[in-house]
Amino acid sequence: MPDDLGLVDPVSVEYWQDIHGTLAPLRERWPVVRSTAGDFEVLRHEHVEPLLRDGRLRQALHRMLANQGIDSGPLHDWWQVILSAVDPPVHSRIRSLIGRAFTPKQVERIRPHIRAVADALLDEVAAGPEVTDVLDGFCNDLPLTVLCTMLGVAPEDQEVVEQWTVTVGLAFSAIVPPDLLARVERSIVEFNAYTVELIERRRREPGDDLLSALVHAEESGDRLSMAELQGLIINLLFAGHDTTRSTLAIALWLLASHPDQLAILRADPSLVAVAVEEVVRYEPIISGIPRIPSEDITVADVTIPAGSYITLSIPSANRDPRQFADPDRFDVTRRDNRHLGFGLGFHHCVGANIARAELQEALRVVLARCGAVEARIDAPVWVPYAGARRFESLPMHLGVAARPR
Repeated sequence: MPDDLGLVDPVSVEYWQDIHGTLAPLRERWPVVRSTAGDFEVLRHEHVEPLLRDGRLRQALHRMLANQGIDSGPLHDWWQVILSAVDPPVHSRIRSLIGRAFTPKQVERIRPHIRAVADALLDEVAAGPEVTDVLDGFCNDLPLTVLCTMLGVAPEDQEVVEQWTVTVGLAFSAIVPPDLLARVERSIVEFNAYTVELIERRRREPGDDLLSALVHAEESGDRLSMAELQGLIINLLFAGHDTTRSTLAIALWLLASHPDQLAILRADPSLVAVAVEEVVRYEPIISGIPRIPSEDITVADVTIPAGSYITLSIPSANRDPRQFADPDRFDVTRRDNRHLGFGLGFHHCVGANIARAELQEALRVVLARCGAVEARIDAPVWVPYAGARRFESLPMHLGVAARPR
């Protein structure tokens, strides 16, 4: 093993404020570096991509809890049933059942609803002040409303569900102090109690929605248990809400700060799907995917012992010049875009297609109705240590026109 490996410091605030500026010089000198947040971090696309598919690498979320001394309690128990925290064969079984509910038909069915929600939210923007924080408003409310509808959450319950999902999402932060742990566990207990009624109602009265499909998904007589369904509902709500909220805000910022790319999209809205993939490549909300090798592995001549805590760096791989031409340029026409922003392999994001649909339809409505897409800050501030990379706020002016007839 080389003795002079570089060091990345994800526990520093500076890292979060300029993640690409920090990682680029390290990536160009070392494919693998040591990390203050674990043992190693893998930086180049040519190595990260196959490692995401490598069956010798196991998920590392249990280590995240163990590293902080969390070995019992509601968070620990919930962690045992969420999809991203288990490996095959348990993962394969749950994923197969979920796949019977997350069908392309299910995703296509929700697109009109996404557009209707986006239109209604822009009506609220038009009726409000000239400058609004779109992160707390439009970007936050769109995925929350869509997911709550898909999972049978009544409109009057959305506010408390939002509080639970935001709090539970904080469990994936790099640091979970005791006071935060107490809040997270209280939210899990309350959320679990709420989901029992949701699930039982869909068992008695199945509908044409995602929750009904999940409750009744069956393969060879096997179905998801109550605990698995509860864990999945919470997982879908907090992960789907938090990640899409952040990505939609990033998309609006990138279009506002790259007026040439905004003009290209306005001239050719058929590029929206391509543009969404470029947003996810250029500023992925995943700072890194943790893994633990079950045996010794070698990456670019670096021997990584079994049991090591490895981070596969998605921001670094997504800006690797060996994979992407002019990687630091935001280009809404980029076609050859093998980004890793939704993960890869058997732990690929199960809600990726729903997220894509939400982002695509939201941007289509914004392009159709907003004559102005203007940020009112020079640069957003990134929240440090967040499980999903996000801004602190994003004040913008959206010049909303009346709905087209």
